[in-house]
Amino acid sequence: MDLVCPDRCRCEGTIVDCSNQKLARVPSHIPEYVTDLRLNDNEISVLEATGIFKKLPNLRKINLSNNRIKEVREGAFDGAASLQELMLTGNQLETVHGRVFRGLSGLKTLMLRSNLISCVSNDTFAGLSSVRLLSLYDNRITTITPGAFTTLVSLSTINLLSNPFNCNCHLAWLGKWLRKRRIVSGNPRCQKPFFLKEIPIQDVAIQDFTCEGNDESSCQLGPRCPEQCTCMETVVRCSNKGLRTLPKGIPKDVTEL
Repeated sequence: MDLVCPDRCRCEGTIVDCSNQKLARVPSHIPEYVTDLRLNDNEISVLEATGIFKKLPNLRKINLSNNRIKEVREGAFDGAASLQELMLTGNQLETVHGRVFRGLSGLKTLMLRSNLISCVSNDTFAGLSSVRLLSLYDNRITTITPGAFTTLVSLSTINLLSNPFNCNCHLAWLGKWLRKRRIVSGNPRCQKPFFLKEIPIQDVAIQDFTCEGNDESSCQLGPRCPEQCTCMETVVRCSNKGLRTLPKGIPKDVTEL
């Protein structure tokens, strides 16, 4: 049983405070009684999938704000099912996809404000069925893929303010969703096109969400390879993998499957 307070950290009650220590990674040994882990204001750039949270059954809060996090590895939060609050404010995340939040089935608060996220795809928040508060305030989000919030069945507050939303045809669904769900959203506003600038998204008439020929949804982050498969250019190989159903996430430009 790990009871020793990690190097350069302060431990009091069930709080482990490692903030402001110029740490480049999450300590490898953390007392297993911890409920509140403070790692804010350090120099962590990658959250590795080390399995550390599998050893911390009582963990309720992690503060990773004001680091340099650019990447959260898939499985980084495996085992953190009891976690209720995750603070990732003030980092350098450009993309987040559903697999990075895997295992966070008990999460109630997810703070992603003041990052560099430009697009929210429809797998970003997969599996976060307990989240009540989601903050995406002050990012670079121009578009959100339809259905991105469908799995957030407990959501009561979403902060989308201070983002450069492009209110073209790809965002029409969001205006409709905000009106229908009556969720506390702070009334996010369009920044583009010019004739809709500063108009709250939920007040835009459906026929005003228009696209001109080249208006792509900027969520086209390049095709990903389905899990369990190998991809070479436009060839996707999933043979001999014991699959029972067609894998999800097959790239659209596939020529051979």
